[in-house]
Amino acid sequence: MPALPPQRSNASATGGKLFGRILLCVTEDWFALSHFQPLISLLVRLADVVLVVTRSSGRLAEIEALGARTLDFDYHRASVAPAQELRSAHSLAAVVREFKPDVLHLVAMKPIMLGGLAARFATVPHVVVHLTGLGFLGITETPKVRLLRWLVLKQMAHTLRRRGSWLLVENPEDLAYLASAGVVAGDRQMVLGGAGIDPDRFPLQPPSQDRLCRAAYVGRMIRPKGVEILMAAAGMLADRKVPITIDLYGACDQQNPDTLDPAALEAWNRLGHGRWHGPTTDVAGIWRRSEIFVLPALGREGLPRALLEAASCGRAAIVTDVPGCRGFVRAATEGLIVQPGDAHALADALATLAADASLRHRLGRAARARVLDGYTIADVVAGLERSYNSLAKQ
Repeated sequence: MPALPPQRSNASATGGKLFGRILLCVTEDWFALSHFQPLISLLVRLADVVLVVTRSSGRLAEIEALGARTLDFDYHRASVAPAQELRSAHSLAAVVREFKPDVLHLVAMKPIMLGGLAARFATVPHVVVHLTGLGFLGITETPKVRLLRWLVLKQMAHTLRRRGSWLLVENPEDLAYLASAGVVAGDRQMVLGGAGIDPDRFPLQPPSQDRLCRAAYVGRMIRPKGVEILMAAAGMLADRKVPITIDLYGACDQQNPDTLDPAALEAWNRLGHGRWHGPTTDVAGIWRRSEIFVLPALGREGLPRALLEAASCGRAAIVTDVPGCRGFVRAATEGLIVQPGDAHALADALATLAADASLRHRLGRAARARVLDGYTIADVVAGLERSYNSLAKQ
């Protein structure tokens, strides 16, 4: 492990900052950069030293440019093997013991699980559990995953029983789900508007000038997002000769056990029903060309950043009736809602919006207004700062 900064034991040595040291656990450096730059910048403002523990894909320097330190750490996201999880938890505990943070901030399910175990092996005054959705643990129903889900929820409940803890979630339904599983934080919790969107970076877009209406999916190429359902719907639309183009933007995720095979996506390209473009860094550019956002998720989401980006650009949405999507998109207000796994209903919804430009534009304007009412970076950072101010008083 690289050398870490010397310890400062309490806030009195921090020059007026709330905390001396914060350790932030995020699975991947690209995930930290795509979703949590505002969080990292806030933590740098609140603490003398912030260490981001994340797996490197070559972008650690970008995190360090925000003022944080970094440590390359492999969380083994694809693993559900108990022995591997215990080894990872012990490794993370060693980091915690050496760094001696005032706050351990755990983002997403794998860090929540491993960090909660690490906090049992090493003393930490404060722990922040930051849930961004249940991921494959919330969808997959194999006996091994059901057992792992039960263990993770029990671990979260244990972590949040301590007074020096705080719970952050991205939608009220996740809060209710946790409560039903016995994961309760009392008044030590906050519902955030996702990771927050900069409405100036994703400005309201005029109607596209393309001859055909374009719908776009933006995200990882994984089965829980319903990508295969969208591909099937695209074939139905092509058979019906509906004048619409379907575009997929995003990379396959080899660390996810439910990733799609790139060869299958390339084969779909050859059918001519739509196109997989791979990853892109110009998401705002997608919404200059495309007028419909589509996310046919099969199960629980946190609050998809891609949905907020499209909404900020004034694009109508088609989503499934699952937590995290239906909490933002209200039927016939910001978009259309279909049942998860129903390719025929998804095709019908796409055909409806393709045929009605005025409806697309009305839904898109409402989506932009909704983003500005609680889902901006300023809104989310204000909620995070209130949470940390409360945490400092515990």
